[in-house]
Amino acid sequence: MIRKLDLYLTKSFFLSLLVVTAAIGLTIIVINIVEELRDFIDHQVPLANIIEYYFYWGGWVIKSFLPMFVLIAVLFSVSILARRQEILAMKACGLSLYRISLPYIVIALLLSGGHFYYNEFIFPPANKRRLEIKEYTIEKRSRTSHARVSNIYRQIHPGYFFTIGKFNAERREGMDFKMYLTEKHSLKKVVTAKSIAYQDNQWVALNGSVRFFSDSTGEEFRKFEKLPLPDIKEKPEDFAKRIGKPEDMGLVELENYINVMKRTGGPYIRESVDLGIKYAFPLTTFIVVLISIPFASNPRRGGIAVSISVGALISLTYFVLFRVLQSAGYNEKIPKEVAVWGINVLFFIVGVIAMLKARK
Repeated sequence: MIRKLDLYLTKSFFLSLLVVTAAIGLTIIVINIVEELRDFIDHQVPLANIIEYYFYWGGWVIKSFLPMFVLIAVLFSVSILARRQEILAMKACGLSLYRISLPYIVIALLLSGGHFYYNEFIFPPANKRRLEIKEYTIEKRSRTSHARVSNIYRQIHPGYFFTIGKFNAERREGMDFKMYLTEKHSLKKVVTAKSIAYQDNQWVALNGSVRFFSDSTGEEFRKFEKLPLPDIKEKPEDFAKRIGKPEDMGLVELENYINVMKRTGGPYIRESVDLGIKYAFPLTTFIVVLISIPFASNPRRGGIAVSISVGALISLTYFVLFRVLQSAGYNEKIPKEVAVWGINVLFFIVGVIAMLKARK
């Protein structure tokens, strides 16, 4: 009987989740289609490309709104059970609200894990394809425009850095190269070259000069036609790679970006906060279930309209507080841990208290 009950509750939840995801997700997509319709017509975008674009855009909807879909689905399915007196019947058979909630909690944990995996390993390449369709097919931008980059700055390690005035990723060569090495706030070496090229899996400076500075010997100068640069580890595509939004990057890509910023001396506070959020946000799916079950299990609070209203209110409250803490973390007004986990801890405490105080 217990197994049949779990299957029954699971089926009820997933049916509600399917309906909620389809209804709200399609509404979001239709609204975006209306907003983008003029661009589609002006640029004569083929229907096949529009369908492909919104197939990938639907993945963004799932990534961004799955916790809200789960919240409304739990409210909807549990409130229907309560209105039909099925929750009361289960309690009359000796099942507590905790036992009735078990299938929902297990499913929420599994969905949280799946949401994390999807966000970090499936969504990023699919979203990259969506952005390519938008940029090159819908907006008709040139693909070669991103192959040329100006004013590149990289730090090999503190006190050791280089600049490239202009770089062509397709040709794997750059112009106006300069490299500086300092020790104890004193300049020790300067390399200047007309060009730099990637040859035989390494960088070489071409047609330039090297200056050495020493307190004992003064300045030394020599010219060169070709000088290997083994300390530069970047590949040509790394210089032309556009930096996407942290929320669009995968976990590994964002970690690599933060490491580059640490090595080059660039800012990375915002990205560090976003990295923590990548772990915290999927857990929202589990936390909202703790809040929604005690509320929906009361038959006097049930109903479709009430479920949707409560779900929208909880979602709005969560996302507003989430963005407030995130912004405060960006500006270093609060510790990074509070910015990342603060809202989840708050809602988790509220959910636990609600479960403890609910009618068993």
